[in-house]
Amino acid sequence: MKRILLLVSVLVLCCCGLKAQGQLAEQQPGTLFAYPMAPDTCSTLEERCNYIITHFWEPFDFSRQITDEEAFERTFRDYVDFFRYAHRNVVLSTVRDFVNKAQANTSNLKKVGDVAERALYGSDAEYWSDEVYVAFIKPLAGNKALPKEVRENYATQLARINAVQVGAVLDLDYTGLDGAKHRLSELPEAKNYILLFVDGSTDSTIGRLRLSTDVAVNNLLASGETVIVCLSTNKFSSEWASGAAGYADNWTIGCGDNLMSTLDLRVLPCCYLLDGERTIVSKSLSVENLISAVNPMY
Repeated sequence: MKRILLLVSVLVLCCCGLKAQGQLAEQQPGTLFAYPMAPDTCSTLEERCNYIITHFWEPFDFSRQITDEEAFERTFRDYVDFFRYAHRNVVLSTVRDFVNKAQANTSNLKKVGDVAERALYGSDAEYWSDEVYVAFIKPLAGNKALPKEVRENYATQLARINAVQVGAVLDLDYTGLDGAKHRLSELPEAKNYILLFVDGSTDSTIGRLRLSTDVAVNNLLASGETVIVCLSTNKFSSEWASGAAGYADNWTIGCGDNLMSTLDLRVLPCCYLLDGERTIVSKSLSVENLISAVNPMY
């Protein structure tokens, strides 16, 4: 909330008609430096955010060791907050510039990657963007100055993200309640497919129940427009199959202990929405977001 208020206050200052070029907003406690203010020649929100992120890191010396990691992370997250309103090309350009400069001090690279993961990819990220996150970690995955295990972690993340990009066709194997192997492409034809990924946690159980009892979702299932596939990250066993037999009887149920290693499942439960050709329309949706999307009255 504090970061949102900071972002709003900086943008308000940029809109007040002052000759702001070269000026800085008041430095906030716990940050590394004062943030730039866009000049009054930037007339739109996008133009102001473009200016701010382009000049954001100018006061920072990338060649020096990052010592205050908490302040660095807060400053980085503030930087990312402006991405929401900036132009895509400008965002990616500033990220490339940031990573290039960060490589001036190789001991900082792991810290940069860790913060980027938390701010753009992890479960507590306030701004999820695969495209932006990939721009950060792709150079790090190939940087031999980093430990091998760090590079391999980023390479694995890249492989998962690339395998399930929005717009890609998804097909995968899973084990059904009968213990046999099945594929998504074997499912009945439908207008769209909802893939619900779960584990054994309480959150997954609640999410599964919420989806199974939603009126709008069940109407789509009854009409044949939608097929729901609930896939557990468990390894198949008779005990799992016995418990899963109690799931919604109008769903397709399966499991696969390789799902976590091959798909981008950073938070569970989560939903993927596919069209009739099994093209990924959206991914990493929470159950509540999916319900809101299919039921405007929710």
